[in-house]
Amino acid sequence: MTSDPALASQAQPEPVTALAEHCDALFSPGSPLQAELPQWSVREGQRALAMAVADAISDRAILMAEAGTGTGKTLAYLIPALLHGGRVIISTATRNLQDQLYQKDLPAARRALGAAVSTCVLKGRSNYVCLYRLQRAAEWVHGRHAHAQLRRIEQFARSDARGDLSALPGLEENSALNFLVTSTTDNCLGADCPDYKACFVMKARREALASDVVIINHHLFFADLALRGEGVNELLPTADTLILDEAHQLAEIGVQFLGARTSTAQVVDLSRDLLAAGLQHAKGLADWQTLSAALERAARDLRLAAPQNPGRLSQPQVLDLPGWDVAMHDLQARLALTAQVLSAHGEAAPEFERLMDRCTDLHAAFSRWQADTSEDDDSADAAQVRWADVGSAHLRLQAAPLSIAPAFAALLAQRSQAWIFTSATLSVGGSFRHARAALGLTPEQGGCTPVEQGVAPRCRELRVASPFDYAEQGRLLVPQDLPLPNQPGHSEAVAALAARLAASNGGGTFVLTTTLRAAKLIAQQLRALLPDRTVLEQFDESKAALLDRFARTPQSVLVGSQSFWEGVDLPGDRLTLVIIDKLPFAPPDDPLTAARLRQIEAEGRSGFADYSMPQAALSLQQGAGRLIRTESDRGVLVVCDRRLTATGWGRQLLASLPPFTRVTQTAEAQDFLRQLR
Repeated sequence: MTSDPALASQAQPEPVTALAEHCDALFSPGSPLQAELPQWSVREGQRALAMAVADAISDRAILMAEAGTGTGKTLAYLIPALLHGGRVIISTATRNLQDQLYQKDLPAARRALGAAVSTCVLKGRSNYVCLYRLQRAAEWVHGRHAHAQLRRIEQFARSDARGDLSALPGLEENSALNFLVTSTTDNCLGADCPDYKACFVMKARREALASDVVIINHHLFFADLALRGEGVNELLPTADTLILDEAHQLAEIGVQFLGARTSTAQVVDLSRDLLAAGLQHAKGLADWQTLSAALERAARDLRLAAPQNPGRLSQPQVLDLPGWDVAMHDLQARLALTAQVLSAHGEAAPEFERLMDRCTDLHAAFSRWQADTSEDDDSADAAQVRWADVGSAHLRLQAAPLSIAPAFAALLAQRSQAWIFTSATLSVGGSFRHARAALGLTPEQGGCTPVEQGVAPRCRELRVASPFDYAEQGRLLVPQDLPLPNQPGHSEAVAALAARLAASNGGGTFVLTTTLRAAKLIAQQLRALLPDRTVLEQFDESKAALLDRFARTPQSVLVGSQSFWEGVDLPGDRLTLVIIDKLPFAPPDDPLTAARLRQIEAEGRSGFADYSMPQAALSLQQGAGRLIRTESDRGVLVVCDRRLTATGWGRQLLASLPPFTRVTQTAEAQDFLRQLR
């Protein structure tokens, strides 16, 4: 395995620190790691990455490291971080990856080093049972199954020391019960809560403050930067090393949190808390039932003013919706009336003051989102975009910056800790330019200031290639006889091709789509074309449940959209065929994408070359990366978009894929799959 020698020589100084020398020995033949980790073997790429991480930690530098699949990047950053000591914060993309780090990777590294360090996982408050809200949840639960699940949660809260719902088997991640038995920053009573001393969230924060290694996730990281008070801000100043894994997701996750969000779900939650508090503390002083019902109805009416189908609408599209103004006016009037009633009875309980603040805050948030900024181009809002995410039951109004680069650059400039950004997909065309610009890691943006000649730069880069023999292990098919993605019948043709290939496949099949509509259509077609195969669809169950069924069902087919393009690890026969329906360009009419493209074009640059292409390249790499996960994996990747080979820009995207052996005919792909049986 090799790194990019030109890039390494430009940006990575020779390892001279004692920590790097120690890592050099640990990741070389004869290492004590081999005794503690039987499956470990010497990998030159892993060794190079570990030494680069060690140098960055020693120098309190910023390292951007791309480590191809199979490098073993987790161990490569854990070992030097543990050897160096001090407080380490590790942020991952998802809660599942947090749990994997905490339960598997970190214990292995600790055993290998004999390191006596304290570790913990810190998640957002929505992951922990709220004892106060749990007592009230029964009022809103209907049906025998839901009540049985609630009893399980109650038993779990009494017996589990952490109260982390992910430890409760059989509870779906998106269960409606989760919302009822957890808290938010809106409804948390803080020190006024009667269960404050026993609060699982506060316990987790206290444990984090006392731990040497704290594992968080990107959502929690950015929620705290947006001053939503999840407990990370207390940790950041005390950390020696910050490691951000799956760093390719940072910029997009950050945008979601560094803006402002308000939703009809918050109003519904408020209405329920209002009713419970009113009946408990001030029964008979107001018609709490009517007040609560009117507030919830106003929230639902606002959702009904939007289209029935889930999707994303720009602010102008929302403001033009028939009935929107009336529904919004009614909701704000209800919030104002509710605040007045609460104010009149504010002395009844401390909770009333918090409820009144929530009414006022929501009223102001809806008003701000509605405000017209078209004539105020010099305001901070000029660099923001506003849109609505329409869900099946609720509506979320968002205002977000077009980029997190300014905020992130300021954060890195303020803090002298070591920052390690790593992922299997950070570069585009061999360059980190796109990723660095997105995070403000350029001298112009202030995230990486120039240094004197002869001094190692604070910002460093390293690319480490995957150890896999992609040419031998995989095949790439780009069918030339399918309609183009914008032509009629494309999804039907993808389904027909997927059925032919899946019938020849002895392992599992993924069909990855760029839209939910295509996923539904293709899954429906495949069920008809493959009556003897299990065809799973993204909408059937939660992601975790679907992946579990897929892994346990031989020769099954799973059709999924965005959430299945990454973070899925199914080695061996469980996944030997990955079909991508078309090149993953963000829809140009998406409000956030459209605003970014307008900004780039206004600066005299190319929106396609500077934004659309890099984003598509990274997404395509992630989707393709589901196929080969170990040195023994074999499989076929199919990209059902002939623009990949027929256009100049398509060939640039092709170059970003692993170097699979190309086949030109479907029959060749079928033959390769049959040989794997």
